[in-house]
Amino acid sequence: MTEYWKSQARKYCEFCKCWFADNKVSISFHENGKRHKENVQKHISQLSKKSAKEFKQKEKIDDDIKKMEAAAMAAYLKDVKNNADLTSQCINEILSQSGSSEATVVVANMPTSKAPPSWEEVKSEDGSSYYWNTLTNETTWDAPDEYISIAEQEKNKLKEESQEKKKQKIKKQQQKQAQKDVHMEVNAHIAREKMRELAVKKDPEPPKKFFDYGPAPRASKPYGSWTPVVNQPVENVDLQLPKIEKELPPPPVVMQPEIIQFKEKRVESLGDEPVEFKKRKFNNPKRNMRQKTDDE
Repeated sequence: MTEYWKSQARKYCEFCKCWFADNKVSISFHENGKRHKENVQKHISQLSKKSAKEFKQKEKIDDDIKKMEAAAMAAYLKDVKNNADLTSQCINEILSQSGSSEATVVVANMPTSKAPPSWEEVKSEDGSSYYWNTLTNETTWDAPDEYISIAEQEKNKLKEESQEKKKQKIKKQQQKQAQKDVHMEVNAHIAREKMRELAVKKDPEPPKKFFDYGPAPRASKPYGSWTPVVNQPVENVDLQLPKIEKELPPPPVVMQPEIIQFKEKRVESLGDEPVEFKKRKFNNPKRNMRQKTDDE
């Protein structure tokens, strides 16, 4: 049986963004390393910060909704005082019959339920689950006694979405009803105005003015008359600028010619020995003809 080469499997670490051999020794060596542990802690801290930020945004949205509901309730109570619609009139009649005021009207309390646990299950990028405390922003790998699982969180989200959809439907119905009421009021106002116009005697209509249509007649001089151009004298304005005094030219420099004096050197004697002059040889092939000699 022939042998064949088989490549070794490799594993990718999502925290360190690197590849290594997929065996127990390499995996344990990598996971026990300082760099891997630091990257895991960094990833967990980023997840906790992200979840805390989302929780704060959710709290802010809930506070805004509560403020909007309180403002809507205050406006509704104001409308009830003013007998704006049929429901407010019925409420005022009930209050007058019972002899109580608006301050005594209290919404029935909902049945008290147990507070939900503060721990929630969260999935990391590699699929492992850890637990996050929504109150203290603590994270742990160990499962606490009471926590909200991911399935329960999804159910709660679905419930909240259904409640929001119901609220939106109710708001749309209220808006449609309000538009109908406004339309009815406008029609009633128009009908009243028509009845008033019929009751009041109409004044005679003013005579109609007839206007000539078409272009206007052209003027003889559309651009006006000619006027001569007069050159007005220009006034000299004193800008009060600093005056610059004229600089005097430098005095002329007289250059005297340089006088060169030559000194004579006289040789009185050439010594006691007889003077001989060496004769130059031009036919020497070994000597360079362009070489400078001592005689020159």
